[in-house]
Amino acid sequence: MFLNRTAARLRDEDEGSTMLAVIGLMAVTAVISVTVAAATIHGLGVSSSVQASIQSRAAAEAGIDVARAGLLTAGSCGSVSGVYESTTAPAYRARVQYDAGGGWVSGCPIDTATLVRIESVGTANAAGVAGASSGDTRTVEAIFNFVPDYVEVPQIDAAVYAHEIQGALKNFELISADNSLAADVQIRNGNVTCLNGATIAGDVILGNGFAALKDCAVTGSVHVSQYVHAENGSRVRGDVIAAGVGVAAGSDVARVGSGSIVDGNVYAGGTTSVLSSSVSRVKKNITVAGTGSSAARVASGSVVEGNVISSGSVSAAGTVQGTTSTNVGGLSAPPLPLIPNWTDVPYPSSTWANNGFTEITWTGSCSIGHGDPRWAALATRTTPTVVNALGCGPAGIHTLSTVDPLALKTKIAFIAQSFSFDKLRLESATAANQNVWFIVPDNTADGLPTCPSATAGDIYLHNEADIALTISAMAYTPCTVYSDRDGWRGQIYGGEVEFGQQAKLTFVPVGVPGVSFTGGLPPTLVLNGGHLANLRSIRELS
Repeated sequence: MFLNRTAARLRDEDEGSTMLAVIGLMAVTAVISVTVAAATIHGLGVSSSVQASIQSRAAAEAGIDVARAGLLTAGSCGSVSGVYESTTAPAYRARVQYDAGGGWVSGCPIDTATLVRIESVGTANAAGVAGASSGDTRTVEAIFNFVPDYVEVPQIDAAVYAHEIQGALKNFELISADNSLAADVQIRNGNVTCLNGATIAGDVILGNGFAALKDCAVTGSVHVSQYVHAENGSRVRGDVIAAGVGVAAGSDVARVGSGSIVDGNVYAGGTTSVLSSSVSRVKKNITVAGTGSSAARVASGSVVEGNVISSGSVSAAGTVQGTTSTNVGGLSAPPLPLIPNWTDVPYPSSTWANNGFTEITWTGSCSIGHGDPRWAALATRTTPTVVNALGCGPAGIHTLSTVDPLALKTKIAFIAQSFSFDKLRLESATAANQNVWFIVPDNTADGLPTCPSATAGDIYLHNEADIALTISAMAYTPCTVYSDRDGWRGQIYGGEVEFGQQAKLTFVPVGVPGVSFTGGLPPTLVLNGGHLANLRSIRELS
């Protein structure tokens, strides 16, 4: 009995130990299962996140490539407003930005941009699982250089060219018959003082002089070798470029004051001031490329809408909407204006015959009034004609206030030692446009204006000219052109040019057949867009 009870007890103990062992094994197995499951899920999350990161990075880079290709294709960027987007694999959204010197701006690059940035956000085709979403999107930034494209354009002669200029432009009005053509004023030596509401519908370019604008409107730019002062409510629609040659240290190379406005940039080779009276304003940037002692001064009450960059100091008591930079080294000095050399137009010259003109000689009185048969006979000419009136001597041709209208059927060039117009009426007898030339020859081939004598050579426009819209006239003399009345339609080219109180000129290109007035200048290059150049950097943004 005792042995049986002992065996039974031992058997019960073995069964309890076995149960404990089984329970322990089950617990260990459960822990291992949970651990394996967690590790599996974590691994799946990590691997899916890595996969998503690769896909989203590849999608972002695809967006960079598509945007880059678009920027190299004319019209592509504008058609999508600077945003290239795909919602299917690879999914991306690439946004174009540019920097033209004032910071990053969203949109397609403008002509003056120097850098282009593409920010592309790529989205994975298969998102991460188990909460591993960090790789679902990636942002890649690529920055490229942007190189301007310049194209050569035909040079258009200036509306007014003077080797020297005299007097001031008071109530002077220079407009262009074609709004696409600028009516430029080119002065090789001398200053322009523009007063009393005068208007110039083009550039003012002074090879050796300054521009003083007081209640003056210039629709183009003002580019001078010395200084530009815009005051009394003047307005320059383009840029102001003043090289500062001969300007005393500390004096203003560029000045915008008394409520004047410059719509473009101010680029000066020395101190520049924007004065406070009546909220003077520069709508773009100011660059002072002088010395360390040069200053950019923006007075209280005045406004600069762009950046102010100075080789010296910046004093900004007024409003500068952009950034200010002082003591900037390496700024390029403003370029000196390029003015064509004087072009000699001699007579006799084969240029007229080579262009189909026939010469006739003017005889008799050189004063032309009412009923003059010789003047009327010119209206019967139907082929290009040169009227040689050099025989009139130093007094030249003189049209009286009673002169009859001349109805032209062809082009006519008058060659004389002088011209004086009390009245000039030119009409067209056909629908075709016709040109008329009034030329005092320069027979000294030295690239300088040479008057024929001390008593000859001038062209005087005393009273209103009445020139039809289909007629264009060229006044050329190596001496002086003086105009104090309105109505001239064409061009003026003189050794000296002076305008009176009520002078008005409507610019129409005329030139002289077979003669170039570019004066040895290089071809004109104009900015015409740009193109994406080399990749500067590419990185993934956090």
